[in-house]
Amino acid sequence: MGAESNQSDLIRVFVSEASDGTRVLADALRANGELIPSPHALYEHYIVAHRLRGAAALYGYGGVSQLSAELELILERANDIAPDDWPTIVSVMREVVAGLAVLIQGIGQDGSEDANVVTRCLGLLEQLQVVPPAVSVSLDYVHPIIDVEILSYFTPEAEEYLQTIDDLVRILRATRDHDDAIYRLFRATHTLKGSAYTVGFQVIGDIARPMEDGLIAVREKRLVLTDRMLEVFEHATRTVQLLLRRDPQEGYQLQRDVPVLIHQLMQICEGAGSAGSMSGGQTVSDVLPPSHVIPEPVVSVEVPPADLSDAYLLPDLDPEALSYFVPEAQEYLELLEANLLRLDKDPQNRELINQLFRTAHTLKGSAYTVGFQSIGDLVHHVEDFMGAVRDGRLVVQSGHTDLILRSVDVLRVLMRRDLGAVSGTRQRFNATRSDLKRLDQETSGDVTPAGPFAETSRDSASAAISTTETVEKDKATEAKSLEDREVIRVSYGRLERLMNLVGELVIGRGRLEQRLRVLEQLSQQVLVFKSRLVDSVQSFSDKHTFTYHETPNTATAVPIHGAAAFGDFGSLELDKYDDFNILARRISEVTADISESLAQLDGSIHRAHDDMSQLQQLTLLMRDEIAHARMVPIGTPFTRFRRAIREIARASNKEVMLVTSGEQTEVDTGVVERLVDPLVHLVRNAVYHGIEPAADRVAKGKPSVGTIHLHAAHRGNSMILEVEDDGAGLDLAKIRAKVVKLGLASEQQIDTISDAEILQSIFLPGFSTAEKVGDQAGRGVGLDVVKRVIEGMNGHIAVESEPGVGTKFTLSLPVTLLIATALIVRSGAERYAIPLLNIQEVTMPTASSWRAEGERTLLQVGEQVIEVQSLQHVLRRECFTVTGTMPVVIVRTAGGLMGLAVDELLGRQEIVIKSLGQLKPLMQSFFGGATIDPEGRVILVVDPTRLVGRDSKELRVQAVVSKSQLRPQQVVPDQVTSPEHQDVRLLLVDDSLSIRKFVGKMLESAGYQVDTAVDGEDGLRKASATPYSMILTDLEMPKLNGFEVIQALRRRPETRDTPVVVMTTRAGDKHRQMAINIGANSYIAKPVEERMLLQEVERWVGRARTLGK
Repeated sequence: MGAESNQSDLIRVFVSEASDGTRVLADALRANGELIPSPHALYEHYIVAHRLRGAAALYGYGGVSQLSAELELILERANDIAPDDWPTIVSVMREVVAGLAVLIQGIGQDGSEDANVVTRCLGLLEQLQVVPPAVSVSLDYVHPIIDVEILSYFTPEAEEYLQTIDDLVRILRATRDHDDAIYRLFRATHTLKGSAYTVGFQVIGDIARPMEDGLIAVREKRLVLTDRMLEVFEHATRTVQLLLRRDPQEGYQLQRDVPVLIHQLMQICEGAGSAGSMSGGQTVSDVLPPSHVIPEPVVSVEVPPADLSDAYLLPDLDPEALSYFVPEAQEYLELLEANLLRLDKDPQNRELINQLFRTAHTLKGSAYTVGFQSIGDLVHHVEDFMGAVRDGRLVVQSGHTDLILRSVDVLRVLMRRDLGAVSGTRQRFNATRSDLKRLDQETSGDVTPAGPFAETSRDSASAAISTTETVEKDKATEAKSLEDREVIRVSYGRLERLMNLVGELVIGRGRLEQRLRVLEQLSQQVLVFKSRLVDSVQSFSDKHTFTYHETPNTATAVPIHGAAAFGDFGSLELDKYDDFNILARRISEVTADISESLAQLDGSIHRAHDDMSQLQQLTLLMRDEIAHARMVPIGTPFTRFRRAIREIARASNKEVMLVTSGEQTEVDTGVVERLVDPLVHLVRNAVYHGIEPAADRVAKGKPSVGTIHLHAAHRGNSMILEVEDDGAGLDLAKIRAKVVKLGLASEQQIDTISDAEILQSIFLPGFSTAEKVGDQAGRGVGLDVVKRVIEGMNGHIAVESEPGVGTKFTLSLPVTLLIATALIVRSGAERYAIPLLNIQEVTMPTASSWRAEGERTLLQVGEQVIEVQSLQHVLRRECFTVTGTMPVVIVRTAGGLMGLAVDELLGRQEIVIKSLGQLKPLMQSFFGGATIDPEGRVILVVDPTRLVGRDSKELRVQAVVSKSQLRPQQVVPDQVTSPEHQDVRLLLVDDSLSIRKFVGKMLESAGYQVDTAVDGEDGLRKASATPYSMILTDLEMPKLNGFEVIQALRRRPETRDTPVVVMTTRAGDKHRQMAINIGANSYIAKPVEERMLLQEVERWVGRARTLGK
């Protein structure tokens, strides 16, 4: 009773508040008795509609919320509406407000909305053409996936900035010429923008950026601060607050509100000229990331029906049923997607059409069987569509394929069963289902669209019955085929555990082999000892066995009973034995017994070796069978690439065709999962950077359609994957120019660098030759990520390019990641494992093979000259000189061959590679994992791809250019966690808590000690009190800005020579040159890329350490 009373009280509060809101809107629409109020007079009332929308959504009244949202949208755009359209729009708004009053009155009476009123009002709104089609954005854009720890410190900081912005806007409403308030408002928006971009909350950065640009124009007197600007700023802070709440219920509306807000912010900044980052001619679509932009009508939005409950969309199903339904459904979705893409190229292919129909039919039946009705209902529409295509009632067009592919995406979302995103899922489901319903209506005028709860038995027409019977036969045939093959489904996790157990079995078998070897050695030792004993016994026996020893008391001894009978025998006629003789004979017998036992032991050891060999074969067979069960054809993810190419080609107005071969090449599921993202990067780059527009290709004598080849094949124990395009090839001139611009080589040196060496620069972090930054290119991410992932799997990537012909990337990967064959070596007191996949050869060099070139030691191997270093030295265990007697293991690296000198080769061994887990210092080192040898020792697995480029002064195989061609001061080591970093203390000066946390965590993970300062004055005080190896500072900070901090540091003797690196969002040449002129050593633009930051820190810290010495 109490709960009902509380609910009634809440509804009364809502009705009262909502009634007041509708009265305010109604009065405004008839203000001062005017026939038609002006747009300016109505604009400010959008906030009333906004509040009404939010309250209705909170109480679950979808109709009121939807109508209020439409009113809010119209009122926000009131000033943009054409004068001729305004009277009609005002008339419709009056009708809608009257309808809202009726709805609210009904809620007050019985707690429910009148659906007829909602439908009628929406019908009126749908007739409006307020402004040109608006832009919506994706849910991932407004609710990005960000680490919880990052949000824990970013959200409070952002809320502080928003509160500051609100306070300053109120001050400026009262006093427009308050320069200090304008500056502080600019500082708050600037810092909010930088922090948001740094942590990956792009939508907030995109909102703060035009605010900052507008305030710059205001400060420079190029723009006047108006009421309109302040109103939009207030709207922006409220929107950012909603974004920070990350409420799934608000996601859909934010998808529509954010582009409108950004558009308004861009409008108020018109007149800012070149000072801002956006030109006056840009639209909101140009500013937003293309991958998140979704065109949609402004007001024509279908109300999500009440029957789309959470239980309908994401039903509570039996876990066992889900365990077999989800894998099966995923296979069907993969098949649907693959065949849809093929059908898009060949719309008349009857076999594809039939297969798509059968797949949809089977998936629908499976979903209904396990009780996943939402999936069954959505697939039912897909089946109906394919049935119409099969019957000739509809011809497949490109837009149809897009819709079905979107349906597949929605089905995947449903199968993820994410309860936290159910609101967004509901919107996507409803929109897709509505589009499919309209598609059903296109197929035939007398066909009734399927409802969301239609049963599979609804097909009563004879043609449908015939179709169903045919499909059932096909399904029975498929089931029989499955039965004949006796296929069962096993979860990947179970196979993973089985493979881990096999790995442990390999380790245990190795331990048993070690024990057998020890036992065999002991047997051989006993055999040697036995031989010595036999020799001694034989000598003793020969001397004493038949000798009768007279004792001193022999004559007086008491005769033994019966001995008188033998007194007549001489010593040669009868052997006489005493205890000494008996001992000699018994020792001979024992020795013979030992020999026989040792022979049996030796035989048992040999048989145990035979059994161990058989166990080894069984283990290998078991490993291979389980590994084979984990294998999937590499062609499985190729479907994703077809779709990615299709979408990117459309976005870039290019014609591209994907040709695949070797799809049946099998590889471990773990490899495939980690390989998908790198391949997507390569495919995207091939379309965006490689393939030319059709007109350019025709002008060059090429086919108008570009081609991308994906080829996979086994080569030994590895898999080779090639991604090749027939585009323009890599522009070596641009790459060389970029190398010079980044300071990796001088203009005099760049022409002496070979093309093969210069091509390696494309794998450097942040390296890009794109002329403009966009979603598809220019951000400096991609190939370095690809390289890191491939090398993380003990693989290798190479690139070949020919101008005007095309580019080919070749990936070499292990077939499985868990068990490998490795060479065990000893270097110093430690043992290491080097995977055979990374070894070119092992050699014992002769004295004539060695060469010296300065401080480098070179080895002549055939026609190649290879640099050799001691493994101990490379691993930084200790300084060690290579000697001519040391074995050399020649390993393959990303930059070529390299020799590792070791103390001893301990043999080849099958190892189980264990992950290093959370051991971050080892994860960032030269090791790709660890294993356990038969004696129980942990052996680190060396990853040769991580060795290169670590030793900054002596090893630079992976660099863009060779060591001899680089300027010494430009040799920059990769990120490494070194013990010497533990003594390096850095000072990070930034007024943003997010930046201090985010960048500080990067530096601490690399092993540095980091102190932070909250502003320039605090930084200067700490720098004076504590010696630092390096100082990183922002430019725009309270109290003292970065320029003033640098000048003060350079004036003080104790900090005059301390390296200072500037980190700021101000990437212009003017700010950069000013910072360098007053004493900064380097300049980094935010958002900061981790690897580049650590390289820069190591560069200057290493130089300071060298100067100190």
